[in-house]
Amino acid sequence: MKFELKKNLTKHELGDLARLAENQEGDIALADLSFDARLEQLLEELICERENKLINRLIKAASFKYPMASIESLDFDARQVKKNTMINLAAMGFVATATNLIITGPTGAGKTYLSCALGIEACKKTYRVFYIRMPDLMRNFEDRRDDLKELTRYRKRLGNYNILIIDEWLNYKLNERDAKMLYELFEQRSGNNSTIFVGQFPVAEWHDRLGGGTQADSIMDRIVHNAYEIPSSETNLRKIYESKKLANLKAEIEK
Repeated sequence: MKFELKKNLTKHELGDLARLAENQEGDIALADLSFDARLEQLLEELICERENKLINRLIKAASFKYPMASIESLDFDARQVKKNTMINLAAMGFVATATNLIITGPTGAGKTYLSCALGIEACKKTYRVFYIRMPDLMRNFEDRRDDLKELTRYRKRLGNYNILIIDEWLNYKLNERDAKMLYELFEQRSGNNSTIFVGQFPVAEWHDRLGGGTQADSIMDRIVHNAYEIPSSETNLRKIYESKKLANLKAEIEK
C-alpha cells in the first residue's frame, strides 16, 4: 500500500482498514481471488474487528463484578434452572420489551454471576449495560444530593442504559428520602429499559423494605408488573466451588 494512502486512511480513522489491506497484500492464498471477493473479505474482517472492539469496550464500561462470566459456564443442574430458559433469556428478547428480571435467593446461590453472564450476553449484542451494587448506588445519590444538576445528570445516565443491573437489592431497608430517589430512577426506566434486580429477599418483602406506604406502592408498580423472576437454587454454589478449588490446591501442594 502506498504510504500517502495509508497515512490518509489513518488520518480519517481508517488505520485498521489499512492494516487489514496490507495483510491481504502479503497473503499468497488470496492471490487468485477477484477484486470483489477480496474487497468483500476485507470489509467482513473490518466489521468483525470493529464489532469485537465495541463489545470489549461495552463490557469494560459495564463494570461487571465477573467480567468473564458466561452462559456456557453455568451449571444448570446445580442451579436447578432449565438450560432452555437461560438460552432464551440470553437471546435478549426481554430487552426489546423493556421487561425487568428478578434474581433472588440465598447468599452463595450464584445470583451475581448469573446477572453478569446475562449482562455480557447483552454487550455481545451491543446493548449498553451497567452493573452497580445498591449500597454504591445510594451512596452516589447521596453524594450528589446537594447538586441538583449533577444529581439529575447522574440519574439520567443510569436511566438510559439498556440494562441496569442492581446487585444487593434491598439488602437493607430504605428511608423515605432514599425511596424517593429510587422512584425517580424507575419512573425514567419503566417501559423504556430493562433492570435486573439481584438480591436475597423475595418480592413479597420488597414493599416493606422500600419503606412501605404510597412511595413503596409507586416503586413496586414500576417494577413487578413487567418482570420475569428467574428461579434460584437454595444450593450454596460458592461453598461448593470454593471447596473444589481448595481441594485442588491442597492436592497440588501435597503431591
